[in-house]
Amino acid sequence: MPEGKNVEDLDERELNDLGNAYSAHGMWDEAIDSYLRSLAKRRSKGDLRGQGLVLNNLGGVYYQQGRFQEAIECYQASVEMASGQGEELTELMALMNLVFVHFVRGEDDEFRQYAARAEGLALELERFEPLSKLSWLMGRLALEDPGGLEEGLRHYADALGYAAREGEEDLQEMLDQIDAQADVLLEQGARGLAMVLYDYLQVFVAQQSSSEGVLSRLSKKREEILRRPSLS
Repeated sequence: MPEGKNVEDLDERELNDLGNAYSAHGMWDEAIDSYLRSLAKRRSKGDLRGQGLVLNNLGGVYYQQGRFQEAIECYQASVEMASGQGEELTELMALMNLVFVHFVRGEDDEFRQYAARAEGLALELERFEPLSKLSWLMGRLALEDPGGLEEGLRHYADALGYAAREGEEDLQEMLDQIDAQADVLLEQGARGLAMVLYDYLQVFVAQQSSSEGVLSRLSKKREEILRRPSLS
């Protein structure tokens, strides 16, 4: 909180910043109070742009508390306000949050609905980080379907490609996620699927003329999968 000020003296921007600070420290009730105060001030001024931003933040706190329906309502309102004001980045952020909450809840139809909308906007804005995350989630969902192997592999390759376009840090993070997913497949007894995944990604990376380091890492992990003892 700004020095020398009481919460009643803070303006809508300061209240939102205070909510962010509380949220970062897991002080959910205090964060909610700050966001609601900021929201009230913005509503009194007719600040639709600001309302969309605060509603997205408020939805994040509700999500952390497991109050998923309230989170969804905040995110949906944020999307509507941001879209109406031409605030495309806020709209994309709220859409991505809707994607995540529906994925976590196993609500596949809603997930696909918001994922398609988020993907279209992210492509328009050339935002590769959300595109990578969307492709990753769509790949995971596709591989849960016995007939979704080809689609799932394609999404995983897209996730890796978008991460590479975003930058080295995102690329390494995505490779870590792929390795972790392979370990899950091995624990499930799906060694063959894990190997197919790495074969597919190696071909994709080679076609994209990506770095030798990425190819080497994929090849090394595939060999590790091949040599790992089978579990009964």
